[in-house]
Amino acid sequence: MSNKNQILSGLVMVLCIFSSCENPKPQNSEELIQKAYEQKLEAFKDNKRSQCLNGILMDAEILVDSIIAQQLNLDTIDFPRKPIKPNSPDIKDIPEEFELAPIK
Repeated sequence: MSNKNQILSGLVMVLCIFSSCENPKPQNSEELIQKAYEQKLEAFKDNKRSQCLNGILMDAEILVDSIIAQQLNLDTIDFPRKPIKPNSPDIKDIPEEFELAPIK
């Protein structure tokens, strides 16, 4: 039994040593709140940076494409031809004086 007690006490010692090597846990809730806030703030900033970078890349691609099209004289938009206008009807002259017929 002495061997079992020694082994058990050795395991307890090893567990105590490993548990003491862990990072210290925050003592109060304010530290936890501040840490969570900082993590969310960093995630938000990273998200905004990636959105901004994607927008800049898209604008740059559009600008480069338009410069290349301009240099090669490419007309990338095929506009439909304007329709033919119909002839305008003749304008009737209204006499200065005219007789009114009674409505029956």
